[in-house]
Parts: sequence; structure tokens; C-alpha cells
Amino acid sequence: MKFDKLKFICLTLLLLILTGCGSKQPELYNDYSKYFEEGEIAFKKKKYEKAIEKFSMVILNSPGGDLADDSQFYLGECYFQKKEYLLAISEYEQLIQRYSYSPLVEESYYKIAISYINHAPKYQLDQESTHKAFQRLQEFVDTFPHSKFLPDAEIKIEEVRNKLARKLYESGRLYRKLNEYNSAIIYFDKMLKKYYDTDWAYLAKVEKARCLIQLRKFEEYQKLYAKVNREKDEIINSQDSKLKSLINPGEKIELLDKLYKKELAEIEKEKKKTEKRW
Repeated sequence: MKFDKLKFICLTLLLLILTGCGSKQPELYNDYSKYFEEGEIAFKKKKYEKAIEKFSMVILNSPGGDLADDSQFYLGECYFQKKEYLLAISEYEQLIQRYSYSPLVEESYYKIAISYINHAPKYQLDQESTHKAFQRLQEFVDTFPHSKFLPDAEIKIEEVRNKLARKLYESGRLYRKLNEYNSAIIYFDKMLKKYYDTDWAYLAKVEKARCLIQLRKFEEYQKLYAKVNREKDEIINSQDSKLKSLINPGEKIELLDKLYKKELAEIEKEKKKTEKRW
């Protein structure tokens, strides 16, 4: 009798547990479009975790269905909106690989590049993600030359190149401040070779000219100075007020003139000291 009573209590508790767990389980549908509809509603309400759950159910239960590629794209969009860019990239990549026929492939290519841009840190830190962004943007432009995203992609390419140029420029500038002029020139030359048409190119030439003065390589300096002086007028006459404000070319030329005269005066002092000794 005690055993029957204990058995009844155990069965009752088990029933309560199963009932409680069952109420928390997501409703199962045979028509997977319902999962998709619920996912879209959750996405619009910015309930991204719920949306991820619904879209994942579509792919899990109908990986080759009509809504599979849309659901895969939405998964990328959910993580993109959550600013979890590496996860977003992974989902967009899966769409490209699994559903190469999808019209969403084009936008996925573009969103991968944008995700790398958003994931990248400021220019002072490692720029691996920025390099990947540039590579993916180039691939996108080459693969989809008539895309509606092309104008934005070209703007992003310019922004990315300027960021990478600034990284090299600031590295060279740091070496120049440490009086490591030859090392500084290596960075400026690398920047000017790869990013000669960016906003930072003129400043890199000015910084390199400063290094040449300090190294007393006056012949090289004069050639570079002539180039910098010519470009000064082009920048001043340009309509790009942002660029003029960044560079301030007139001020930079005055600085070079001052440093050059100072170094020549220093050479004269050294000569006089040497003559006195003799």
C-alpha cells in the first residue's frame, strides 16, 4: 500500500514536470513557412534571438526549400544587427556556398565586406579585418560590376584605403619622432607605393622630406620638395575643403623651408667648429 502511494506521487510529479516542459517547447509546424513568418515578425520587432530560432527551424527542417536561402540570409542579418559581425560573416558565407543560385548572393557578398569594416578596430590597432574588407570589396566590384551596391562599395573602398594608408603613415611618423629616419622612410615609401592616391599621400611626402633633411640627403630632398610644392597649389585650388583642412599644404611648405634652413645653419656651425680645431 505504501508502495502504491509512493508510485502515485512519483507519477504525479513526473506528469507535472512533463507538462511544464511541454509548455515551453516551440510549437511544431508541418508548414515551415509559418516559422519563416514568425521569424520575420520577430526580426521587425528587433527580437533577434527569437528570429534566429525561427529561421534556423526553417533551414533545419527544409534545407532545400523555397525559403531556405531567405532564412539563411536573415540569420546573417540578425547577427549583423546584433553587431556580432564574425557570426554574420559566417552565415552570409553559408548562403553563398549552399545557395549559389539565390538572388541574395550578391547582397551577401557586399554584407560580408561591410561586416569586416564594422568589425575592424581603429587605425592604431591591427588592421587584418580592414585588409579583408578591402579584399572582399574588390571581389564584390569584380563579380558584380552592375550591382546597385556598386556606388556605395566604391566609397567604402576609398574609406578603407585611406584607413590602411593612415596606419602606415602614422607608423612612419612614429619612427620619425624617435629619430629613426631610415625606418620612417621605409613606411612612407610603402604607403606612397600602395596608397599614392589617398588623402594621406601628401602628408607622407612631407614627412619623408623631413627625414631626408635630418639625414642630410639634400639632393633627394630637393627633388621631393619640388614635387610637394607643385602639389601644394593643386590642393589649394581644389574644391575639397576637407582635404585642404587635413593637409594645410601652405603650412607644411613653410615648415620644410624652416627645417631645411635650420639644418644648413647647423652644418655651418659644425664647419666652423672643425676649422677652429685646426
